[in-house]
Amino acid sequence: MLDFINKFDLNIVKWIENNLRNNFLDVLFQVITQFGDKFIFILIVIVLFWAVDKRFAYKFLFAFLLSAILNTIIKVIVRRPRPYDKGISSVGTPTSGYSFPSGHSQATGVIYYSIKEEYANKNKLANGLLIALLILVPFSRMYLGQHYLTDVIVGAIIGILMSILAFKLFDLMKDKEHIYPLYGIPLIIIALIIFLKSDYDKVSEIYVAGAGYIGFAVGYAIEKLYIKHNVDTSIKNRIIKVVIGLVIVAVTYFGLKLWFDSINDLSVILDFIRYFVLTIVATTLIPYIFTKIFKE
Repeated sequence: MLDFINKFDLNIVKWIENNLRNNFLDVLFQVITQFGDKFIFILIVIVLFWAVDKRFAYKFLFAFLLSAILNTIIKVIVRRPRPYDKGISSVGTPTSGYSFPSGHSQATGVIYYSIKEEYANKNKLANGLLIALLILVPFSRMYLGQHYLTDVIVGAIIGILMSILAFKLFDLMKDKEHIYPLYGIPLIIIALIIFLKSDYDKVSEIYVAGAGYIGFAVGYAIEKLYIKHNVDTSIKNRIIKVVIGLVIVAVTYFGLKLWFDSINDLSVILDFIRYFVLTIVATTLIPYIFTKIFKE
């Protein structure tokens, strides 16, 4: 059965490679695939957190991080090689790590369910765009030679299911959503210790997700209890906040990257520290700066 699935999957990617690829679609799908990248997701979350709805931003990120952690664990267990390891040419830089399930497709599943549930249920245009995203990003992963059909289907399903779970958990937390996720931190730390000796390319994403979970859980609690930044303001002020916040985040990210790369080019520990600091800055320092600049 597994041999049949593997052969079927490989033949689909081969057919795409032989019949659909051209220079225009190569560029187009390299752009489309970025909508499932973690950096786009982080950008959406921090904009929501600074300027739209702090609680929804946390719930949104909670779903993504649960999905990302599960994705890495499944990949390490299944260890499925990527299509470019089976003779398929990669469009653009090959993605590191294992193939099953697709992380980009999982992230797209999270985006689809979360945005639809919160904002787009009664908006046909928004629903249409979300459905298009749910189809095109997973397809882009096959087109680019990074994943198989079963990778992207299972990835999208896991993303949606983890979002449903995260939303249900948040509903149960009610006004204690800043407390309960803190209880998950010891489990995250244990998982990170277990994977500490694994190959960097195989487990780096779980350290990034773990840092994001711990940093955002701690930062969100600090912000809610002590900083209490108000997101309800004019459109002009929201835009100014986003610009200021993104500048600070960019300086923090690239500053830490340059510093850590000079120490050790590939280190899961340094990756963890970088993203932990980044999330703490985004959830506490930047909102604190906003409270000082905007007296609302």
